[in-house]
Amino acid sequence: MARWIGTLNEGSLLRRTLMVIGTFVLGSLTFVGVMSLVLVSVAKAVLPPHEAPHDKESATDATEEADSEAAAGASKTALGKTSRSKRPRPPSPAARESAASAPSAPGAD
Repeated sequence: MARWIGTLNEGSLLRRTLMVIGTFVLGSLTFVGVMSLVLVSVAKAVLPPHEAPHDKESATDATEEADSEAAAGASKTALGKTSRSKRPRPPSPAARESAASAPSAPGAD
């Protein structure tokens, strides 16, 4: 082992630099490959299985379930909040002025 380490220090500066760069690239690719494999394995374990498109019965059940959820949530707006009832607001001053200056309908007297 000591001889092998000693041979890494021999040779031209270019050869040693290329060896260091090659080792770094190989180590980086190995690290990225292992981490990718680990993340994909964890994601497959955590996420539910993907349904096959040829499974018509489960697709129909899912559609019916989505329709029933949509019908139940029809009274809710986005973010799951129910809409507040609109209370009547007094007319704005501009609306009052335009209403006062408008001629009354004939026969309204």
